[in-house]
Amino acid sequence: MKKFCGIVFCLLLVTTFAFAQRKEGLTGKFVPSDSHTLLFCGQNNTDSEEFVKINGKVPAGFMIYTSLQNLEALDEDVEYGTGKMSGNFILNNYKKAALQIGLFLVGSLDSVIDGSLDDNIKKLGEWITKANVPVFLRIGYEFDFPENNYDPELYKQAFRYIVEKFDEQKVKNVAYVWHSYASYAPKGIEQWYPGDEYVDWCAISYFANPQWFPMIQFTKAHNKPLMLAECSPTIGTNATEADKIKWYRILFKFIQSKDIKALCYINANWDEQAMFEQFAWGNSKLNVSENIKNYWLENIKDERFINLDKLYKEIKK
Repeated sequence: MKKFCGIVFCLLLVTTFAFAQRKEGLTGKFVPSDSHTLLFCGQNNTDSEEFVKINGKVPAGFMIYTSLQNLEALDEDVEYGTGKMSGNFILNNYKKAALQIGLFLVGSLDSVIDGSLDDNIKKLGEWITKANVPVFLRIGYEFDFPENNYDPELYKQAFRYIVEKFDEQKVKNVAYVWHSYASYAPKGIEQWYPGDEYVDWCAISYFANPQWFPMIQFTKAHNKPLMLAECSPTIGTNATEADKIKWYRILFKFIQSKDIKALCYINANWDEQAMFEQFAWGNSKLNVSENIKNYWLENIKDERFINLDKLYKEIKK
């Protein structure tokens, strides 16, 4: 995979198009070197702290969520029913760690496109710039999840609009992530694709039974790095220790064989979270058993996985 350093995004003002066209041919931003994988964790403050203690090192970055409508969980802790989280908690407690931000756009695509949310786009861009760390922004994450109901054409327009607004602001420390929920999409994922010039990373959710093949093929065709943007063994409350270790074994083999460039692990007990307890997904915390913790540690110590101590040596800016 080709990687480029010091790319400056340029806007070409072409009046015949609804959106200014960005420089083409980008293959990614903040991409680690070959055979390396950035390690992230989440997705609330407490679970992230616990992950750091288990991992023995601060990971390359942490996961948070916000919405363009309200810009919550940036400066102040917010409780969505999944535990308190905020960007400032990460920035204050884990200096220079990267951020992976899920940007919720459900119900707001029209407001993005017609300019109603321009002030919030500007505020978000300013917040990212001030953070002064690598930020991986999942714009309208899980674009193909049926409950999100993202119209493909409106989604593409909104994605491009946000990127171009950030270009106008000269937001340099952001990589744009196009994230599929990796399940059945009858018409294919391509219908939601904003274009190579707008996307730095592709991503999938990796839970109980991900349908990863379409995105693997897509990333090869478009020469994009692939992120497991939400990853956790949601294989059921009654899953045995052996079941979970099998899940981890398949995960690590998948990362190795497909050269996955970022792993974002959700260290959560889903059955204790108000937003998810009804689904009986089970407990995905790494310390749920000593054997599971040890299995994780044995695999994650591989030199492939990049923690914060090696982050800035690895990523391409």
